[in-house]
Amino acid sequence: MALAGTSHAESRRFQRPKQGNQLLDWCFDWGTGCGEKAATAWCKNKGFAKALTFSKWPDVGDTQPTRLIGSGAVCDQKMCDAFRFIVCATSGSQTFSDPKQGSYRLDWCYSWGNGCGAQAANAWCKSKGFAGGASSFTIAADIGDSQPTRLISTGAVCDQKMCDGFSSITCEQ
Repeated sequence: MALAGTSHAESRRFQRPKQGNQLLDWCFDWGTGCGEKAATAWCKNKGFAKALTFSKWPDVGDTQPTRLIGSGAVCDQKMCDAFRFIVCATSGSQTFSDPKQGSYRLDWCYSWGNGCGAQAANAWCKSKGFAGGASSFTIAADIGDSQPTRLISTGAVCDQKMCDGFSSITCEQ
């Protein structure tokens, strides 16, 4: 789940993160809190605010035991999953320049002439996994003829000069 953009958060990538002497298990506790919850708990233990991105390493437990961050239990069965990597961040904002919807610039409006600015920016941030939506955004006016824009609601494309897009959007976790 990699996203391009300028991050306001300081981040660090950890390859094959460990909990104690074992690989960090994919789940916080047995079969629950898998993925984001376990990754964020691990990042918080390291002094970061949360996990930005991470990747699953499936079925490694029989050769490389994993440790649950919630209970500290060790899993040594083939079915046990670990993290290939985790990217931890000090805060949860990220700024995207010239955001795109597919291969086109994101249109300033959510639908034709409606939901312009905040509604479109919030929907785009949420579609990228930023639950907090958009905290700020700037317009790129009259770009449609040189850089067509795409509505986030329907996917319709605008290629007329009057079509506006976003110059930047800052998304929050």
